[in-house]
Amino acid sequence: MATERLFTESDIQQLLDTNAAPPFGYRNVALIMGAVYWGLTPYELSMLSIRDVIAESGEFYRIWVLPAHSSYNGEQRECYTEDHVLPFFAGYVEWRIKEGLAVSNIPAHKGISPDSKFFLNDRGEAYKLSLRKKGSDEYQPRSMNEQLKRLIQKAGLQGATPSSFRDSFVRGLYENGCGWKDLMSVTGIKQKRTLERKIRPHEAELDKVFRTLFSRVKNPF
Repeated sequence: MATERLFTESDIQQLLDTNAAPPFGYRNVALIMGAVYWGLTPYELSMLSIRDVIAESGEFYRIWVLPAHSSYNGEQRECYTEDHVLPFFAGYVEWRIKEGLAVSNIPAHKGISPDSKFFLNDRGEAYKLSLRKKGSDEYQPRSMNEQLKRLIQKAGLQGATPSSFRDSFVRGLYENGCGWKDLMSVTGIKQKRTLERKIRPHEAELDKVFRTLFSRVKNPF
């Protein structure tokens, strides 16, 4: 059974480079980083607002809180925006201001309506949520999922899905030394078993695993 593709750093660069063209390049680049660096789910990407990440002063929060009502599991959690990724998001915000997308006549939050969604679709509107099924009160981020699929298709990354963004975020944290407790804290995933499924080798990587397994052992004959 095939498994989804996890993104390498070169894959992420390919996603950024192939989706950076006008008219929506700034949005696309910020959205890719929101998914793979902030580690937000498609639902969370759809729900994120300007006030969540930008202070009244107009500065981006370096550590900010994803509100409970915007999170996939109904619990708030801390997210980070370090200096090396800030330009991806700041460039998008400046583009929004130039395009006049949800701007206000109040200077706070860089002059953008603080309640507007951070990520806007090609029509300059929030990504809509869809009812999971008729009569249900559960919503799914179908519009955002389709957007992420388009970004992947444009980059030609076979085997990747919208889940690849967040799973690559989890895997990246683990490979850079993040412990289980911190992994649970920054992802909102409470079950260690769920995290283990995301960080163990995928089938597509097994050839690499076997190329390095006991590779330094010498045959005595």
